[in-house]
Amino acid sequence: MCGRYSIGDEIKELAQQHDYSIPSDFDPTYNAAPGQSLPVLSHPHPNAFSLMHWGIQPFWAKDQSKRLINARAETVAEKASFKKSFQQRRCLIAADGYYEWMKTPEGKVPYRITRNDAPAFLMAGIWDKDHEGQPAFAIITTQASESITHIHDRMPVLLHDEALALWQSDTEDYPGLVDLLRPFDDDRLEAFTVSKKVNWVGNNEEYLRKAVD
Repeated sequence: MCGRYSIGDEIKELAQQHDYSIPSDFDPTYNAAPGQSLPVLSHPHPNAFSLMHWGIQPFWAKDQSKRLINARAETVAEKASFKKSFQQRRCLIAADGYYEWMKTPEGKVPYRITRNDAPAFLMAGIWDKDHEGQPAFAIITTQASESITHIHDRMPVLLHDEALALWQSDTEDYPGLVDLLRPFDDDRLEAFTVSKKVNWVGNNEEYLRKAVD
């Protein structure tokens, strides 16, 4: 799964590279968590980041506080909770790294996983409106790349640049879209341990992204 990530000023370089605009009220988030408003490129506005809440509220849920933060690549095209969003409301989520916790005999150890060839990247997602009519998103996850399976067996889908246009298009080639939802290249990933202070969502300082021994 993916339950925490970060996006700092690196979004500016990402926006410049692809000619995207950034909302004036964007603030760097070094410990992004479900429920927060975060920068997303949605299908109606493919060149302008907007802030969306992280976590889709399923229409069938009796508990309306329940939010789905991830959608599995293996079932996103068929599952009732996500199928329509997959077909009509795909999105891209900006990040400069994500956090995952490895289980050890001494407890869970937080890791940060980044791309070693880019300061920031875009993750595949879907979005929908919540019960108050506000847009909310979920991150699509897939099997982890081989080099990081020792940390966790799932990872967010990091899209290659050449896949962005298709993901944001009006295509009905749903098998082709599903084919994009693969583990990322092992040789372009970097993983390292970070401070356990990232465990508490109230911590939102830049040092959380730094490697620790």
